Amino acid sequence: MDNLLNKIHHADCLEFMRSMPDNCVDLCLTDPPFGMSWQSSRRKKKHNKIENDANLDWLSDWVGQLSRVIKDDGFIFCFCSFHMVDIFKQEIQKKFDVKNILIWHKNNHGSGDLKNDFAPQYEMVIFCNLGNNPLIGKRDSNILKFARTQNDLHPTQKPVDLIGYLASKVIESGIVFDPFSGSGTTALACHDLGLDFICVEKDEDYYAASVKRLEEHQRQGILL
Repeated sequence: MDNLLNKIHHADCLEFMRSMPDNCVDLCLTDPPFGMSWQSSRRKKKHNKIENDANLDWLSDWVGQLSRVIKDDGFIFCFCSFHMVDIFKQEIQKKFDVKNILIWHKNNHGSGDLKNDFAPQYEMVIFCNLGNNPLIGKRDSNILKFARTQNDLHPTQKPVDLIGYLASKVIESGIVFDPFSGSGTTALACHDLGLDFICVEKDEDYYAASVKRLEEHQRQGILL
């Protein structure tokens, strides 16, 4: 396991997970493809399309592998959209008990249907507490208020402080696993918290950008 720790790996997460030992990670904190092909038409910078973002064919296999590699008393935070939350929840519940669905409330809203719908201002986070262990610190609301990023590196880039907050509520030590690493935010948050991490990113460009981001972050010791 030591050769896997504290790195962002360039791999398909399902293939990578098949090589991981049983019961080896304490927390899975990840932002997977939502199963809906969408790209903002308002942003000047266009990112690579996320592979498999238009389908959820991988979801069942991923949940199965996750049930093998995560510890019996581990935790799961899985971001998702309301469009597919029912599918994610049903699939995850085949292997795990879902404790809650958290709401990440952003300080501003996204695009979408500008005339015929309400402005989207949140994402959902499926939360599983496998050992039913107490959370760290006070009992916080399931509404998480963190400003969104400008998505400079990735179309679904998450704030470092949000990811760090989630990890710090459930573990003080151990291994955090992010099989859909994207811009590398989980790696940065774990570095700041002193947690070991294993991150996996399939897209070559996002992988290279996230490795560079992590290296710069480790050298500078500041949030980028």
